[in-house]
Amino acid sequence: MPSSRCAVAACAALLAAGAAAAPAPAPDPFPGTVGVQGGRLLVSLDLASAFPPSLRKQLENGLTHVVAVHLSVVPERGQDPLAMYGREIEVLYDVWREEFRATVRDSLLPAGRRLTFPDFGALLAFLSALRGVDLCPSAALAAERWVVVARVEVDPVSEIVDRTRELIAGGGSPGLLSSVASALLHAPVRGPGARTFRSAPFAARDGAVR
Repeated sequence: MPSSRCAVAACAALLAAGAAAAPAPAPDPFPGTVGVQGGRLLVSLDLASAFPPSLRKQLENGLTHVVAVHLSVVPERGQDPLAMYGREIEVLYDVWREEFRATVRDSLLPAGRRLTFPDFGALLAFLSALRGVDLCPSAALAAERWVVVARVEVDPVSEIVDRTRELIAGGGSPGLLSSVASALLHAPVRGPGARTFRSAPFAARDGAVR
């Protein structure tokens, strides 16, 4: 009997070790562009692949849902981000009017703006499109090589929501950026999980991305 219990314990230990050593899912191909215009690093993305077909049923249940989007400028070799952009969309389906209502917040409109979408297709088109997001001055990139990492999650845990709201409110200090990055890396994921996209490495020279 003792040997049996030892065998079970050893098996459990091996499974735990294997789970701990399992690599994180590789980021998806970057669905957009990174460029420099007017001395600013700008990013445009089509995030449609981050939203599975099952999302429609989830968003139409009459509860308020949150879609969180984060863009980070990170050194190619890793470390804390140089700059981050956060976007939060609160989505509520009006079961009586059969339409979606959304409140969108980002650094340009931290107080939020309210939008109405007549159907899921219109909402999905809005959620998917990010155009010309200004991440930082291109001069701040110096001679290093960088990547842009995009992360999309539906109904993240409260820690992610809180850190996102701090970021949107104008917190660009290195300490806050590190805190947000740590939360994105370590906070538990609910539902179908977060989708991550990573650009090819680049450098900003002579007013262009190379």
